[in-house]
Amino acid sequence: MNCLSLHKSDLMDRKLSESVRQKKKRYRVIQFVLFCLAFLVILFSLRFIIKPSIKRSEIHTATVGIGSIEASLTASGIVLPEFEETKTSPVQSSIKELYRNAGDEVMEGDSILALDKRLTVSSLEKFRDELNIKKNNIRQHELQLVKNLIDLRTQYEIKKLQVDNMTNELEEEKYLNTIGGGTQEKIEKAELNLKISRLELEQIRQNIQNLEKTMQANLLGLKYEISIQQKNVNELQVKLDQSTIKADKHGVITWINNQIGKNINPGDELVRIANLQSYEVTGSISDIHASQLGIGKKVIARLNENTDLRGEIVNISPSVSGNNIKFNISLENKNHALLRPNLRVDVFVITSFEEEVSRIKNGSFYKGGVRQTVFAVQGNELISRQVTFGGSNVDYVEIVSGLTEGEEVVISDMSDYERHKSLRIK
Repeated sequence: MNCLSLHKSDLMDRKLSESVRQKKKRYRVIQFVLFCLAFLVILFSLRFIIKPSIKRSEIHTATVGIGSIEASLTASGIVLPEFEETKTSPVQSSIKELYRNAGDEVMEGDSILALDKRLTVSSLEKFRDELNIKKNNIRQHELQLVKNLIDLRTQYEIKKLQVDNMTNELEEEKYLNTIGGGTQEKIEKAELNLKISRLELEQIRQNIQNLEKTMQANLLGLKYEISIQQKNVNELQVKLDQSTIKADKHGVITWINNQIGKNINPGDELVRIANLQSYEVTGSISDIHASQLGIGKKVIARLNENTDLRGEIVNISPSVSGNNIKFNISLENKNHALLRPNLRVDVFVITSFEEEVSRIKNGSFYKGGVRQTVFAVQGNELISRQVTFGGSNVDYVEIVSGLTEGEEVVISDMSDYERHKSLRIK
């Protein structure tokens, strides 16, 4: 009995101990969860109690002011000479001699490059010989036609005399018949001969007219051939004269084919001459702004931080290339000292102009939206503001509402702090 009682007692103690251990384990888990929740509550409370801060050196600020603003679209541009002439080879030849090199300044009429003229001279002489042959042929043909015409006219005169004689003979036969010395048969024969002679006379006259017309047509055709050949001679003579490449205007050689002895085909580029005293800008902008471009639109070309040149759009390309549209800009100051060929510049196409508006210097804070959050400086704090913006350009942004003149505003990127209402400045 005692042993059985002891065994039952041990079992109850073991079950009780297991239950206690489970309860203690659950209690510890609950304590841990409650501790984590309390820690999180304290942490979030501290975030609202303790105000976040930012170093003054980490931000850039600007003051709201009053002034004019030119809203603009940003584009890219490249400076090019306003005048650039390309000289090409007039004939098939080879480069014989160079008189100038790239970078040399040339005046109107200066010789730059010479081509080998031997082949052109040979072709010119051949054309001239062919022209002389054609002139000789037309002379011979003209003489032959004149001779044929003279022969026909002589035949006409002879036949005319025969017709006149036969007319007289017919009259005599009629007279003899009236006095009994002739017969009706002789009269009819004389009339027949006269009629035949008159037909032959008319035939000769028609031949003369046809020959005259044929002669005029043949001579006109030969004259056309001679005229064409003469033009070929003249054109080749001009090309021969152009075999020495000369400058048409004052400028600077920007490129020259300096490979002496190289074979050249008609139309191959030989020299480029630019007027470096006058420049223009070729701009490029995304085609999504195509509707805002227009001939006469005012433009600013920015050479550097301190130099802006004004101009206007004078030409817009009708085609789109790589989602961009190109346009040409005529500058007001075409010979500015900083202008250089192929200089890349920022271009701003003016879309509107406003005077006496609230504005602030543009910066990374501005995301291009109409309404956004900014931070204004108040003592040692930055206060969040909802601001409505208007037009903008690369320098300024128009403020429609939310800020007043004289307020200091952070123009650095503050995207990481947008959820805060205020920040402390350290």
